[in-house]
Amino acid sequence: MKELFDNKHRIDLDPSQHNENTFDYYDRSARKDVSNVRKLLNEWFLNYPETEQFELKRRFKKTFTSSFYELFIYTLFKQQGFEITIHPDIPNTNKHPDFLLRKNDSEFYLEAKVARDKSKAEEALEKRINQLYDSLDKIKSPNFFLKIDELIIKTTNQPSTKQVINKIETEVAKHNFDTLTEQPQQSGFENMVKIIHDDDNLKLIVSLIPKTPTGGTIEGRAIRIFPLESFCGGSQESIKDSFTRKAKRYGELDKPYFICINAIGILGEGDFDVENALWGSLAWTWSTDPNNRDEKWGRGRDGIFLGKKGARCKNVSGVLVTKVREYNFATATYWFAKHPFSDNEANFELFDLAYYFVESGKILKYKGKTFGEILNIESTWLND
Repeated sequence: MKELFDNKHRIDLDPSQHNENTFDYYDRSARKDVSNVRKLLNEWFLNYPETEQFELKRRFKKTFTSSFYELFIYTLFKQQGFEITIHPDIPNTNKHPDFLLRKNDSEFYLEAKVARDKSKAEEALEKRINQLYDSLDKIKSPNFFLKIDELIIKTTNQPSTKQVINKIETEVAKHNFDTLTEQPQQSGFENMVKIIHDDDNLKLIVSLIPKTPTGGTIEGRAIRIFPLESFCGGSQESIKDSFTRKAKRYGELDKPYFICINAIGILGEGDFDVENALWGSLAWTWSTDPNNRDEKWGRGRDGIFLGKKGARCKNVSGVLVTKVREYNFATATYWFAKHPFSDNEANFELFDLAYYFVESGKILKYKGKTFGEILNIESTWLND
């Protein structure tokens, strides 16, 4: 099997487009950091079972993020000395988990899942918006950047941008560069010249921002500032939903079962969201005894291991929650937790990873290695 990315001469230094296929971008780019990612993924790919390489490469071209995560998880556990079988058979079902891992006399199943904060409908809308951004970035505006103040797609149809682009280019040509250069200094961006387009399919408001204080032209993408994306809440629900779906997928199993979740949505708050998902939401508790209130912080019964009705998903032995991408895994934080009520206990001493466990009602942590240490990759690898 050939490498994941072909060995060829590359000269393209342009950044990725908003809606560009990730594999295609990594395959065309000559940037040093992209080249380093490409080189490392090729090394990992060549160590993947040859009989599975064709299918994995096919999926990489269509679903880069989930395919990367499977290759990352395979490599991570392979580096810890595990023998790995891809898509093993399991009793009483025709479904196949991602991996069967073996080490010493122990075997266990492992499933890898990418968790996102957005629904399929929200992801589809995001792609439509990104398609608009890619079109608007081609606007000829030599002296001004565009600031997108508002963008609303009103229907399920993809808006045509030809009329919008013509309108913006016409309006841009009407404005004096030197006059607009003085405006941000005198009255701030709130009073910048705005161009408004509003039809049955699209509402778009953009502001003009001078590119340099001395005039002249700068080639490149037209859009410089995008609308802020607001949200409330965090990523803990997407982690819990992903865990529950995978936990129920195979029912009772004959071996320990681990679930790996890559929580890469934008809503996460690091430790806070993941720990709420694992152990339950933080809650202020107290005793009903008026003589001993015993007020303290505790955990609600809404985590992946313990719900209001008691222990949950006891067929699962443990969970690994990560926030890894193809460029940050050497330094990425992770949470590896032992299910405190599992019916399928596993030997966590087999792992080089740090892990959490519950003992006498307390959450404790056993020290282990970082991803970079396990994979023998320095934190500076991306730009070396």
